[in-house]
Amino acid sequence: MSDYKEYPKKMIHPDHQDAVWKTYSGEKKSIFGDETVMISPEKFAPVTVMDLDNEKYYASRGYRPANNPNPREYEEAILESAPVDGYVFQEYPKFKYHAFNVPVIVKNKDEELALGEGWKDSPVIATEEDEVHEVELVGNHIDYSKLDKRSREYKEAKQKGLV
Repeated sequence: MSDYKEYPKKMIHPDHQDAVWKTYSGEKKSIFGDETVMISPEKFAPVTVMDLDNEKYYASRGYRPANNPNPREYEEAILESAPVDGYVFQEYPKFKYHAFNVPVIVKNKDEELALGEGWKDSPVIATEEDEVHEVELVGNHIDYSKLDKRSREYKEAKQKGLV
């Protein structure tokens, strides 16, 4: 007789990212030596599930078993997402997302092309480049390159052709 038990089970996320650490040596030493600071926390950390309900919860959020040999069968079994007979994928209508504008729905390829640059198929994720910086004076004028591109000041400067 086997002692196999399905749970606990480790699940991982395909977009997992480890934490980022930076060590400062020299001037920023703590009383214990070099100071190590977390720059970015871990994202989508692995989880351990204890039962089927817990597994379904995390599976619905993109997590999959660490040793998943057949992803399609897993999704059909756990997420109960069997392919629908007669379904045919349609590219349009679909949402388009922009870093500074409100999302829009496009009905065809022409509408999508008319949007111009910067539109994506998924929501835009903020990056370190999006951080708000202090405005610096260079001579008697403002250095607009340091402004947050979502700010009113930046948009006004762009309309005036200053950026």
